[in-house]
Amino acid sequence: MAAIVETNIPTPATLSSPGRIIMSDTHKIMSLPADILLQVCEELGNQLDFGTLFNCAVSGRQLAGSALLWLYRIHNEYLRIVSSEGDAPEWAETQKRNSRSSPVSRWALLWKSIIRSSLGATSHPYCLYIRSLDLSNLALLIDDSAFRTSTVDDFFADEMEEFLSIDGTPHRRSKRNIRATVRLNVEIVLNLIGESITRYVSERADANHTTVALEQLSGDITSVALPIWVGRLSRLRSMTIWDGKALNENVAKAILHQCPYFEEVRIWMCGDDTDRIPASFLEGLKPNSLVSVEVLSHCKVGPAFLVALNHHSKSLKNLKLLSLQTEAIRNLNLLKECTSLEVLDIEDAERAVDLEATENDVFLEVIEWLGRCEKLRELAMKKVVSAPAILTQVCLHNNIRLTRLEVHSSTLVTSPEFYRALSHQTDLEDLALRGSSDDVFRTRDEIDNVVACISHLTKLKELTLAESFEYFSSSEIKRLANKLPLLEKFDFSGYGVGDEILPYLASLHHLRDLNIAAVTSFTRDGLLSYISTLQDTNQGLQLSVLCQNADFDLGGLEEQFIREAISAKVGGRFDYQLLREAAESEFDSASD
Repeated sequence: MAAIVETNIPTPATLSSPGRIIMSDTHKIMSLPADILLQVCEELGNQLDFGTLFNCAVSGRQLAGSALLWLYRIHNEYLRIVSSEGDAPEWAETQKRNSRSSPVSRWALLWKSIIRSSLGATSHPYCLYIRSLDLSNLALLIDDSAFRTSTVDDFFADEMEEFLSIDGTPHRRSKRNIRATVRLNVEIVLNLIGESITRYVSERADANHTTVALEQLSGDITSVALPIWVGRLSRLRSMTIWDGKALNENVAKAILHQCPYFEEVRIWMCGDDTDRIPASFLEGLKPNSLVSVEVLSHCKVGPAFLVALNHHSKSLKNLKLLSLQTEAIRNLNLLKECTSLEVLDIEDAERAVDLEATENDVFLEVIEWLGRCEKLRELAMKKVVSAPAILTQVCLHNNIRLTRLEVHSSTLVTSPEFYRALSHQTDLEDLALRGSSDDVFRTRDEIDNVVACISHLTKLKELTLAESFEYFSSSEIKRLANKLPLLEKFDFSGYGVGDEILPYLASLHHLRDLNIAAVTSFTRDGLLSYISTLQDTNQGLQLSVLCQNADFDLGGLEEQFIREAISAKVGGRFDYQLLREAAESEFDSASD
């Protein structure tokens, strides 16, 4: 974004700083309006251009406020990058050059500036700028070995000492350093920091007659602290909580009275005996206020939680319930009022119940429920034994037009009707099918049926065929490549695959991710020939050959030659693994 200043003076102007223009013949300084500078910084923030924003912040007082505001407003993206060693693709070369210190040092410094600002110990109130308070990220920092050995002393120096706790007891610093020889009480440290930040932003907002900027709150927060913190954050929209036990009636009351924009909750785990507690939280909120509910692991919720979700049946668009226990699978029909869903993700952790065979009433009610979800666009049923049977009926509904479907089921092979029904979902752009290595497609009729049905889905951009598809050969890969010209991601297994498929894959001009888990016998010349045909639309292609037959091992020099070729052609990457290495890796994982 460029700001243009009009003038009647014909002599050229020179830009002396981002915030002002000096007219050379009159020595007149014309400052850009503050709203223009704010828009410039906003655009830099949207581009995650941390380096330029930093330069703006130190260029002068006029730009410092706007630049710092946007630096800290997008701070959680920066934290994500530096906590992954600073190698994320979002970093431009200038950003990398401006990053001189170690990732952990930068990571700690950003957190320290935010925390110290809640004590009034910084020149700018950085914690007033942030929109997301992610204490999970801070916990990762504190647990990082590099932080414990090289950064912890500086982090808890001076006024930061009040947040230091060892073994649950506030620690008074001695002359000895705080190193890995002591164990920090992370829970208390995070609780003290969260309390300081939320209290400060709330008090400043009240004093200035403004609203708190914080919209997102994440971390392993106790049930005692959570309602207090939430009550201070009037613009809170989203929470990510480690344990569902922290979400109780008191939290719901605080949100009901103080957080009119709250619409999203994500829970990392709901352990034993927690069905009633998060259920009371859902029912204590304003009816039809939640748009998204996700439970990401150890989902031991039961009927009470499922019934409580109906309290938001008209507003709920995204529902993700992973690692469900058998009791919840047997009661999926209790979700029947949630018909406004656009995204649904269900995972069975135990695979102990076949609804069609043993709970037929529930099976039929689930089909009826999904058939009434006319806005449903993305559907995933993972490890649900009767998923193919349920989806066979759902896919035939004319009012259901899916764009993404993911199915993990051991019964994929024994459900030919599912594939015929699947061919009716011609709006699909993303299809992932994962069966079981114990039950694979073997006969020609079975394989032809699958390929023919998938070939009808000509809008597909992503296709994954894993497990159960080990008997797919070059012929099937060629047919799919011919029929699905829009593919951007293609993952497949199979056997006896070689250079003969590469000309067909070369016709996929939008392909960016090619993951070949089939047993292959590619040659160097074949792969180089394929790479030479890639176009600009294949920019950044990730080519992974994961099960190369050991008899056709390319060798180290040839691997490197291929890597250099794909990098030079489209800025891509080449990953390579022999079949025996893949088998050993899987064995090691199973042993672990």
